[in-house]
Amino acid sequence: MNLLLWLTVCVGAVICAALSAWFVIARHFLMELTRPGVTLSADGPFWREWGFPQGEAEPPPTLQRSVQFAAPGGPLLQGDFWAQPSPAPTVILSHGFHVPRIHLRSVAALEYRFGCNVLLFDYRGHGDSASVPTSGGNAEVADLTAAIDLVMQQPETIAGKIFIHGFSMGAAVALLLPTRDEIGGIIADSAYARLDVVLHQMIAQHLEQLTQRWHRPWRMIHTVFPLLAHLILIGGRSLFRWRFHQALIARPVVSIQRLQARLNHLSSVNTIPLLLIHARHDPFVGLEHAHQIAAAAERSKVPVNTYFVDSAIHCGAFGYNPNHYMKLLRHFIGLAV
Repeated sequence: MNLLLWLTVCVGAVICAALSAWFVIARHFLMELTRPGVTLSADGPFWREWGFPQGEAEPPPTLQRSVQFAAPGGPLLQGDFWAQPSPAPTVILSHGFHVPRIHLRSVAALEYRFGCNVLLFDYRGHGDSASVPTSGGNAEVADLTAAIDLVMQQPETIAGKIFIHGFSMGAAVALLLPTRDEIGGIIADSAYARLDVVLHQMIAQHLEQLTQRWHRPWRMIHTVFPLLAHLILIGGRSLFRWRFHQALIARPVVSIQRLQARLNHLSSVNTIPLLLIHARHDPFVGLEHAHQIAAAAERSKVPVNTYFVDSAIHCGAFGYNPNHYMKLLRHFIGLAV
């Protein structure tokens, strides 16, 4: 009986220790994911690989105005609206995770040059906007909704000729938006179809990096990294819902699929044309994400064009062929308006 009691205590202690470790690791993952104020260095290799333009001429200060607005029930957001001298199509730049608007000013300058108003703004937890936790997708939909409402208030805006140009997370956020008549099209560069797939890959890769110098037999633990990553992700998702009262995992591909159900009941539902851009060998968001989004769009009768380049850089399509990239954008906006 004493032996049985001892074994029970030992097993219980091991289970408690494992659960405690799981909780600590899951909390660390959640804190790192949602931590505000993190910005990729413009001098780092990741940014340089994107190949985005530098030093493009911006419009005169008289045509630039700072804007401040709040997401519905959410944080205060900061941005800049670059106005054309007369009403014109408007592009909303929807930046990526840890890549605030300051990094996209030269992109905005290119799009302003071919005749569009441009709104650059920082999502929550980024740049000059309120330093509150980010979510990588779901929470930011409210921010983009507020940005569209702001654009509609500008006298240079033409309703129905608003285009969202999103990168990575920003592209996924655009795809999560409910359909709106004001939107003329979405340019989604390197969007993910499901955030859980991306996060699972990131966690597994991080575990691999942490243990790559371990000696055998400890290195054999890498065989269970996919399972460990899955458990950490489950913990992070649970903690996120408990803390923020909403789901962590954004699924743009599911949002597009739900459009089909609405189309079956409401013939007047507006479908927003899509231009999907992706690098074929993207190491962070694989090309299969773009294929899934394109397939869902086609099933939902959403007009979709794709542009895939032979690059191994996340958001690397512009750097691969800048002239063709901008030509595609001008063509897309010209057709959609």
